[in-house]
Order: sequence, then C-alpha cells, then structure tokens
Amino acid sequence: MIIGAGEIGLFIAERLTSEKLAVTVMDENPDTLAAMSHSLDVAAVQGNGANIGDLERGGARGMNIFVAATNRDETNLITALLAHELGIPNKIVVTRQMNAQQGGSRFDYRKFGIDLVVNINEAVRDEMLSVIETQGVSELAAFSDGQIILIGHQVDLKSNFLGKTVQEMTGSDSESFFYMATVVRNQEVLPPEPDLYLELEDYLYLFTTQELLPILKSLLNVETIKTRTAVIYGYDHLAQLLATSLSNRHFQITMLAGSEDKAARLREQFRHRRHFHVEAGQGTEVRMLRRVKVPSTSVFLATMSDDATNVMACMAAKYLGAAKTIATIKRNDILPLCHHAGVDVNVAPRLAAAKVIQKAVHEEHLLNYRAVSQTNLEVVEMIVGKRSKALKRPLGRLKLPKGVIVGGIVSGENPILPTPDYQIQAADRVIVLTLPELLVQVEQLFAA
Repeated sequence: MIIGAGEIGLFIAERLTSEKLAVTVMDENPDTLAAMSHSLDVAAVQGNGANIGDLERGGARGMNIFVAATNRDETNLITALLAHELGIPNKIVVTRQMNAQQGGSRFDYRKFGIDLVVNINEAVRDEMLSVIETQGVSELAAFSDGQIILIGHQVDLKSNFLGKTVQEMTGSDSESFFYMATVVRNQEVLPPEPDLYLELEDYLYLFTTQELLPILKSLLNVETIKTRTAVIYGYDHLAQLLATSLSNRHFQITMLAGSEDKAARLREQFRHRRHFHVEAGQGTEVRMLRRVKVPSTSVFLATMSDDATNVMACMAAKYLGAAKTIATIKRNDILPLCHHAGVDVNVAPRLAAAKVIQKAVHEEHLLNYRAVSQTNLEVVEMIVGKRSKALKRPLGRLKLPKGVIVGGIVSGENPILPTPDYQIQAADRVIVLTLPELLVQVEQLFAA
C-alpha cells in the first residue's frame, strides 16, 4: 500500500506494479486517482491515510509493505504509526525535512515501529555529491564496496567515442578496461553491437573496476575540478544540505536566494562558515551570475522547485563558462532535453528516493539498487545462490531475457568485467542491468 499519489508515490507504484506486485494507492484527490488508474494497474482508493478507518477500508491489514509518501512529513509519520497498529510488517516513510539517519539527538523512528525513513533531499544531495568533483561524467555509482563502478557518459563533440564503433572502443575481451552495457539514443535503448557507430548525443552506460577507473576517466577526458568554488541557486532544505556538505569539503560557496528576506535567513544560519557568501537575486539573470563570478566557478547547482527555472539557470551558467552544471529535474519528459540546454547532470528526486525504497523492498535478495536516469532500466547487485540456474555456465551461453545485462561480477575479492567465457560461481556478487518488469526473473535466476 502506498499513501500519496504524488511524484514519489506514483513512481514507486509504477516500479512495483511492473514487478508484478499487487499495489494499492490511497489519495484524497479523486482526479489524481482517476488519472493514475488509466496508466497503472493498481487498486485506487480514495481516502485519508491518517484515518485508521480509511486504511482498514482500503485493505491495509493484509499488506506486506506500507509506503507513506504524501507531501507532508507529519502525515507520513502518522500514517506509518497507524500502519504499525494494524500489524503491517514493513513500513517506509518518505520525508523532506526529517533526517533519515538515526543516532544522537535525532528522531529514533524504530522505537515507533517504522522500519525505514527516506529523506528525499538527503538522497538527492548524495546523488549530486557523487559527481560534483569531476567533469565529463553525468552519472557515477559504485557497487560491491566500490569495486565495480557504473559511469554514465554523454557523447559530445569532444568525446573520444564520437564516430567510433563499439568494437573500436572496447577492443578485445582480453584487453578491455571497461564494459559497455548499453547505448541510449533518442530515448531508445540499443544493444552495443560491435559494429554500432556511436553518434553525437548518444548516452553510454559503462562498467569498470576501481583499478581500471583512472584509465577510463582518461579516455572520457574526465578531469577533477581545478578550483573548489560552487554557486547554489536555491534556498530550500536541499540547497542548505548541499551548502553544508560542500562547505565541509572546503568549497567556497555562494548561495543565490530569491529575496533579501531569504538571503538574511541564510546568512544568519551559516554565519559561522568561512568562505561563505549569500546574495539576494535570481539565478536566471545573467547580470547576477556575472556578479557572483559564475564564469569562473567549478560547479553551478540549481535546486529550485520549478524545472524550467533550473534549466534556464543552468543554460545561462553554462553560456557564461561554468565548468559543470547540475539541476534537480522532476519531469521525466524533459530529461533528454536537459543536456542540449546546458545541464551537465540532472538528478530526479523520484529516482534518488526509489534507490533507497527499492533496496528496502527487495532487501532479502538485493545488496544494492539504482534506477538510472536516461532509461527505465534498473541496476541491481545480488549474491549468486547455491541453486542458481546460472551456475558454472559461460555468460555467453546464458539465455538472459531481453533487457537483462550482466555488467560486472565480484568473485571473492576479485572484480571482473563480463566476458562470454566467464562462468558464474556460487557466492559471486553480480551487478545486473534490468528492466523493472524482469527484476523478479533476475532474482529467481541468480539469487535462486
């Protein structure tokens, strides 16, 4: 059961229904529920999740998993407490303000029967921080304690991949230092056939090992930022989390707040921080961006609530010479347009939240989970079971469903890039790209 048919609730519902789970979504807005029912195979229930009578009427007592994902933290906490009273075993709360970590003086949610708190802003911050100090990489994710690395790379005019075939770039299996898992072209996922020519604006998903990562970075012309300066256009909780984290990393920070009132509050909040500056102004105004020295800044981050504002701000920052631009983008339909508009990295809050929620939903089998931004593919990590049908069979002979790709393996302490001859062993950790509707099949094949 999912409470709340907003951006996060709908995305999780879509992911879980594609995995053949029976999903019930409750929301107070009948129009929202009607629109959802046309696109998703879910049970839609109109009601208030903070009302135990509505929960019981919606069938909450028989649920295995409960996700409270409305736009209000307080409502989500109340609904989770009621779900605990109804005996639902797994309860997940989505928040925007309340910290997800336990300990210290922070809210210890487990005392109240809540199994997991997912703070969207913390998840988005972590996604941004993972790519903030490198140029040339749009996505970066680590699996198996950092031994296998996934990189998302957009082919541009400076890319060494432009105009080359997959075979020319990857070489032979014995000498390859990365594995090209898939190519996204015009929102279509293409298998990386050896004779496929790589074109401008292709988006590549590449796997490599920690040891080989420097070689791949060199090929991708990835550079570590030369100066530690950042401009943040935003003043909400996410912008403040980013400012704190970047300040802890010894960045010089300039925050752009929309009004003098907001700027004054930020100055007071960060008054003890060194190399910290706040201006009242709009990040879409070129004159203001020049004033805060965006042309020489290492990274420009736009975290406003409006997608169009973030894209416009990044467009202006990129035009002025900002080394890297990063924006939060909610709308899925404009993601492919962002790179053309000057957004080097876009982070979708729903994907960042889904990464944490899906891992919790599948915790029995999954060590790690990630939804990738340019497609509806998911990356999962799991341990190969003793009864797996994939055991001791060459990868080249495994009849994997279309839409399932093995991207990396860790055998013992050894990270391995896939080759047709490699035979999977019990207790290997495999990293797999898969369509969400095939995730259950992937779990059955490898985890057994």
